[in-house]
Amino acid sequence: MALIHPRSLERWQEWRSSRRRVPGIHRALPTRTAPPAGYVLHSREGEGPARTLLGIDTAEGAAHGGVPAVLPYLHGSAHVVTPAGLVLEELSGPQWQHRRLDGPAAGLDELGITSVLTLGWHHEVGRELHAWARETGIPGAVVQHDVLTPFAPPLPPEITLLAWTEADGRFHRAGRDDVEVRVVGSQRLWQAGHDASGTAPELDERPVFLGQLAQLELPRRVALRAAHSYCRETGALYRPGPGEADRTSRAAHALLRRRGIELQDPSTPLEGQERPVVAVFSADLLEAAVRGRPAWVHAPRAPAWVAEQWERYGMRRTGGEPTPAPAVGADEPARLIAQILEGSA
Repeated sequence: MALIHPRSLERWQEWRSSRRRVPGIHRALPTRTAPPAGYVLHSREGEGPARTLLGIDTAEGAAHGGVPAVLPYLHGSAHVVTPAGLVLEELSGPQWQHRRLDGPAAGLDELGITSVLTLGWHHEVGRELHAWARETGIPGAVVQHDVLTPFAPPLPPEITLLAWTEADGRFHRAGRDDVEVRVVGSQRLWQAGHDASGTAPELDERPVFLGQLAQLELPRRVALRAAHSYCRETGALYRPGPGEADRTSRAAHALLRRRGIELQDPSTPLEGQERPVVAVFSADLLEAAVRGRPAWVHAPRAPAWVAEQWERYGMRRTGGEPTPAPAVGADEPARLIAQILEGSA
């Protein structure tokens, strides 16, 4: 199954909005506060003619996408646009100057930007920066930051995709002739491979099942059935996934507890746990495999695209050999991305 919306961001947003209107989905406890209004331009002067602009919309995307990891490898000047209130350690220190903006693209014309990098145009910062770059004729790039499903947002027009693998590049490009693909690998998986000790971990035999009740692309009944069947059969822990604070998720958690399934505190860092990891699909499985932990997928009666995704990423079903660790290149993806942005690769 290919991308459901390979070109139209508007149609993709309509699909996403329709999923959010399903009763109970993303109706979380009323504890959130509104983020500060506005945006911030973070600037660091460098050497040479390259002046790179990075757009970061969320802390989670920044961490998993590896965009901040590019900064140490940029020799020229670097500019980063973020929403106000988004605090990133990589943008602190005396070398950085900070200026409030009314809009993500405000004041960019005067900076002499030579390239733009974001995680995509499905959030406001990325959307505004790519629109500005296209109008001004500045080359733009999008870096892949997660495993891809048919429900991934389309790529902006006339863009370079910095993909994990050739297979991911072909899938996300979706036959478009205005998208160039450069394979750089996954910064997240590269970092996991270099953080691993190199010795086999002493495993806790009790697996953990990663909850995905809040995944918009995954039918909730599939995610709950998978978690329930696996945890009941093996005694695995259930780890609530991000966003599982809405009414329907809380009811599902209560059901799992009544069925004798223990829930793990989701604040416990996953990367520090020496135990097998199971999910319907997740980049966390690939990271676990890189770190030397057994990882499997499990999803009875899942949509056909789920099995197609398992095949693309080499994810193995429960009951057989665990998922092999994806190949991780010798070159750090962040360094390769910096070279591409500054025109030296």
